[in-house]
Amino acid sequence: MFRTALKEATWVFVLSRFVILLVSYISIVLLPQFGQALPANCTSLHLFNPCFLAWYHWDAMAYVSVAYKGYAFTPEVAFFPFWPLLIHFGGLLLGGHIPVSYYVAGLLLANICFYFALVLLYCLLCEDFEASLAKKALFYLAFYPYALFFFVGYTESLFLLLSVAIFLFLRRGRTLDWWFAGGIGFLAAFTRSTGVLLSIPFLILYVHHFWLHEKRDQKGWLQKLNALAPIILFPMGILVYMIYLGYTKGNPFIFQYEETFYWHRNFAWIWMTMGYMVKLLLDGSLFTFQYAYNLFDFAFTTFAIVALVWAWKRLPLHYSLYALAVIIFSLSFPLGTMHPLTSQERYLIVLFPLPVIFALWGKNPRFDQFYVSIGTAMLALTTILFVGHYWVA
Repeated sequence: MFRTALKEATWVFVLSRFVILLVSYISIVLLPQFGQALPANCTSLHLFNPCFLAWYHWDAMAYVSVAYKGYAFTPEVAFFPFWPLLIHFGGLLLGGHIPVSYYVAGLLLANICFYFALVLLYCLLCEDFEASLAKKALFYLAFYPYALFFFVGYTESLFLLLSVAIFLFLRRGRTLDWWFAGGIGFLAAFTRSTGVLLSIPFLILYVHHFWLHEKRDQKGWLQKLNALAPIILFPMGILVYMIYLGYTKGNPFIFQYEETFYWHRNFAWIWMTMGYMVKLLLDGSLFTFQYAYNLFDFAFTTFAIVALVWAWKRLPLHYSLYALAVIIFSLSFPLGTMHPLTSQERYLIVLFPLPVIFALWGKNPRFDQFYVSIGTAMLALTTILFVGHYWVA
């Protein structure tokens, strides 16, 4: 199976990278970036060639900044440390003297992580479903409208890889697999705060394996306790970061403070978040960029929720509950009241149960044709916007 997984992941990965690179190049040489009158000149051999730095925008710059000089800019403590730590060591291998080294490291690491996430996802879905569905799910994930964020130097590829690895270890359920899952869960929570939610499938599969399985009586208390103990590693990822912040910044909760007062993400009940968005859409002025952004945010978020509700009984319980928990968590921290669902599309692309749902729908040829055409076109659009320095997600 692993050899087949490598094959299926390779062609999807190569094709999607080719599309992103081609669209990026065409848009840079033909279209001016935000605030510019003319397209960029890509003939220069300088390291700061605009084509070379096409994906050095938004959060990618923040992660490079942390990788290069640590948390010197205090508001960047909102970006959890594992990803910039990997970029730091990757940048050192590439020279480490200038930020460009870390930018390139971020790009390489993001794509390496995404490739192996595809490989592991194929293996996982072949176990829980069938090979034909796994193949479709890989394609739908790689060509999701916002799959650009699996290419640029963001955390999405790493978090997806860690998430799928945990599900694979939990499904196998051998003695050491629970500890492997717990250790990877620590790294996931060390990557982004939602990583702690991966303890939900851990607990569900633990209960199924040791309390509901037909051979549950053959498993002793010591074995059950040994398998449950690693669940403590999930919140430890956040706790270790808090200890670090307490030691270096004098406040272990400073990441939450900066998230609230600098990045303007405050806790709100999810019905309040959706209420803000509905009010904006009803009262907003049509044919403006701001209205279009809010409309896209609302449409993709609502679509994900509807898809999960539709597939509730068609997915394994740990898939559904994990996806639900992440959606609730992300909706509980809106970006103010003017753009409450900003970045939701990006937060939700790490939910691999969603492309599984699309693959279930994809058994209908009409949906498959619709997704391939619309998904690819929108991926091209988000790529054009991103390299043009327009906000995407």
